Amino acid sequence: MTRILGIDPGLNATGWGLLEITPDGAANLRWGTIRPSDGPLAERLHVINDAVSDLLKRHRPDALAVERPFNHKNVKTAVMLGQAQAAAIIAAAAAHTPVHEYPPRQVKEAVTGLGSADKAAVKQALAARLGLTKLDAPADAADALAVAFCHHLMSPAIEAVEAVEALETR
Repeated sequence: MTRILGIDPGLNATGWGLLEITPDGAANLRWGTIRPSDGPLAERLHVINDAVSDLLKRHRPDALAVERPFNHKNVKTAVMLGQAQAAAIIAAAAAHTPVHEYPPRQVKEAVTGLGSADKAAVKQALAARLGLTKLDAPADAADALAVAFCHHLMSPAIEAVEAVEALETR
C-alpha cells in the first residue's frame, strides 16, 4: 500500500488529506483541516508544524505532497503562504519523509485535465477518479487530497527520473 499525505498550506486553514492506494487500486481517504488560532505568526506556524508532525507520526506516509504557493499579486500573501508551506516541509524533513511540491495549475490539470479548473470541478473530478459518488471533504482538505492524488499520478515519472540520475552518477 502507498500512503501519500497531501497538504494545502494556509495560515488560517491548512488542509490535509491522506490518500492510501492499495495494490488492487482501491483508495482509502482521511482528511482534515489544521486551524491555528489568530495570534502571532510564529505561534501559527508552530501549530501547523506540530499538527503535520503528528499526522506524519500517526500515518507514516511514504511521501508528503504539498501545494506550492502560486504567484499572488500580493507579495505579502505569497510570502505568508510560503511560510505555512515551510512549516509542513520542516515537519516532513524531521520525520525523514520525502517531500514533493506541485503548483496549483499542475494539480488541477492532473485531476481534471484542465489547469484552470475551479475548486468545485477539482472536487468533482477527484471523487470520480477515486470511484466515489461524492467527496464530503471541506475545500481545504479536498485540495490537499487533490495534491496527494497528483503525486500518485506523478510518482512513476519521478521514479524514472531518479533511476536515470542514479545511473548517471555511477
